[in-house]
Amino acid sequence: MLQIVILICATSLSPAQCQTNTALDVIVGPQASNPMMCGLQGQAYVARTAIVGRSPNEYVKIKCTPPKAAKAAAAELERL
Repeated sequence: MLQIVILICATSLSPAQCQTNTALDVIVGPQASNPMMCGLQGQAYVARTAIVGRSPNEYVKIKCTPPKAAKAAAAELERL
């Protein structure tokens, strides 16, 4: 299983620099059964929300991680 993590990053960051600790916003989405479904479900999740088009200075990155890593990243962000 993989956890869908959606990162909202500033356009001043390259996609490689866009990580959970550098993103403007982090959204932990549902779980997916494999990498292909993670990408497809992540895109569908973004399409169903008002995430896209918030600002011309932001972009969305979909990341697929093991559920434990996603929970640890979310806990780290809550502490900040």
